[in-house]
Amino acid sequence: MLIWVEVLGHAALGSLLIGWDSGFHYYLLLFIPAIVVANTRGYAAPMVLALLAYYLGLQALCSHWGPLDPLPVRSVQIVNWMHICLVFAMSAALAAVYRRTILIAGSRLRKQATQDPLTGLANRSHFEALAAHALARSQRDGAPVTLLLRDADLFKRINDQYGHAVGDAVLVAIANVLAANLRDGDVLARWGGEEFLALMPYCPLEAACATAERIRAAIAQAPLDVAQAPIALTMSFGVTQVRSTEDLHTAIARADKALYQSKNAGRDQVSVA
Repeated sequence: MLIWVEVLGHAALGSLLIGWDSGFHYYLLLFIPAIVVANTRGYAAPMVLALLAYYLGLQALCSHWGPLDPLPVRSVQIVNWMHICLVFAMSAALAAVYRRTILIAGSRLRKQATQDPLTGLANRSHFEALAAHALARSQRDGAPVTLLLRDADLFKRINDQYGHAVGDAVLVAIANVLAANLRDGDVLARWGGEEFLALMPYCPLEAACATAERIRAAIAQAPLDVAQAPIALTMSFGVTQVRSTEDLHTAIARADKALYQSKNAGRDQVSVA
């Protein structure tokens, strides 16, 4: 508010003393984007109209009275040029701030729309979009595509024994292990709860099973150090190869059946369907 009063008074005093042609009124125009961007309660239009009324009233006063303390024409022109340069510079700075704010907000929205907030992996909808492109590319090239669906065994016991905060930390640790054991071109997502899904383009079924077995062994043999004591955990896997005549969801359903085969067979194993 103090800045508002200072700028309004500065513009009025300068314009009345030296004249409208001095350009002191240019600074009032800088308030317009600030009012519109910063005001979120519907007051922008009345405030802009009030600023317009102030601007027109000041111009009318200057036209009626003329400069109260006139300067030579050349000096007024120099002052006007100086104000034009300053307003241009300030407008550019404001635009840069607004642009940065928009980019940051856009980045946050993209993350919210595409990432699981806990693990940072792709969420379900983003996985489907990425997987559709990868699947189409691989099928066009006649290359195999494999799905890995995995689930943390008896995860509810971890939540019940250690609390949900530790459970969340375990999920993050699992996500890190999974990501570290996949290739750069693989698509990994948190599919829901303690389930994780990966699409491995250009990967035959045998290689995908070997990857799943490597991840299973890594998690089973190295307790996760996320609490005061290491937490032992196992994972069950369902692996399937996407057929050229089926869509993604059909293949995911088959991987889910393979996962439950692992669960029903005693957990901590890899099953293929």
